[in-house]
Amino acid sequence: MEEIKEQKKASKHGTDFGLRILSVIIAIIIWFVLSITQYPTINKTITNVPVVFSMDGTQAKEKGLSALNYQDISVDVEIKGMNYEIGGYTAADLIAAVNLDGVTKEGTYDLDIEVSSAHSADKVTVVSVKPDTVSVNFDRLTTKAVPLTAEAPLISAEEGYILKDTNVSPSEITVEGIKNDLDSISKAVAQISKSKKISEDTTINTTDIIFYDDDDNIIDSSKLEIKDAKSFDVNFVVFKKKTATLKVDITNCPENFDVSSLPMNLSESKISVVSPNLEDEDTEILNVGTIDLSDINLVKTYRFKIPLNAGEVNMNGEEEVKVSFDSTGYTYKEFSIPSSHFIVNNRPMGKKTEVETKKLSNVRVYGPEEVINSLKDEDLYAQIDLSDIIDSGSYSRQAIIYSKNYNNVWGYGNNEIQIVVSDS
Repeated sequence: MEEIKEQKKASKHGTDFGLRILSVIIAIIIWFVLSITQYPTINKTITNVPVVFSMDGTQAKEKGLSALNYQDISVDVEIKGMNYEIGGYTAADLIAAVNLDGVTKEGTYDLDIEVSSAHSADKVTVVSVKPDTVSVNFDRLTTKAVPLTAEAPLISAEEGYILKDTNVSPSEITVEGIKNDLDSISKAVAQISKSKKISEDTTINTTDIIFYDDDDNIIDSSKLEIKDAKSFDVNFVVFKKKTATLKVDITNCPENFDVSSLPMNLSESKISVVSPNLEDEDTEILNVGTIDLSDINLVKTYRFKIPLNAGEVNMNGEEEVKVSFDSTGYTYKEFSIPSSHFIVNNRPMGKKTEVETKKLSNVRVYGPEEVINSLKDEDLYAQIDLSDIIDSGSYSRQAIIYSKNYNNVWGYGNNEIQIVVSDS
């Protein structure tokens, strides 16, 4: 008996499940019938439908035109159709596109926005599109090569250094745009807005490019496109600052001569120099040239080119230094020096040396007035050096005139002594 009851119970549950499925099917059929008979068509508004803008295959593209001001937009679309077809439509089920059929030359056009169903089998009527047009400017694009420089007002060198040069890589860019806009460009500048102090060569990358016209007004770059690069290296070249003290060597001086007593003036005694060698000292002594003591007559002036190492720059701007002598308080007098006051140094070994000159006459000697006025012939000596003589023969040697008692007088001009060297 219990077994019969269980079978009846199971049969009842199976019947209930079947009835439920049947009810769902009947409900769907009723909804479908009502959709067709009672509500065959509906109107539906779909918002934010993205608009497609494409020039592929258009006359505008064939003629080389470009849309200059178009920006992506979306529209609200009201459609009409069978409820069972469009009832579940979203923005993804519609296609909105700009119609470019009428664009054949440069100009601004109000172009229609056309909307259709993404499903070709559905019968959908577009009731309205808001907005239904879009204004687009078309023009022909061209390119122009523009020199590129750098602008970095907040980059500076550390103390003791100087920002010698700033350059950009690449140094020229190709800009695309309409001809009128390109013609207004005078220059392009890679801009560095950060602040930094540097003591060595430094490279900073930037993507900020500013365009200027002939009057240094900034040009709107929204319609311009840089074609060949998107970022740029601005290179900062740093030099070392140093001070050079200029010096002139006086040659062929007697051993006791005080060079500092010469009333010598240099047009530039010190110059500021910048050097690419960042390891240089802050100061240096720079020898600009030499003057033979016997060539100084307190009237003649000398000019020397200031020598600099490769890459160095004289910030004073002068390329040469002028050397002159102040004759105030100085004078000269002529003397005679006998052979007994000739001093011959470094006679060649194994050779006989004979001085043929018996006296040096009319020897002009310069010095302070009070010294020259008290100077006598016997105070002066003539010294020659034979260290370069090896063979026998007759030789002429320039004598160095000096005084043992005074260290601030010197002989001027060509005072030669004749020497004969022979075998012993």
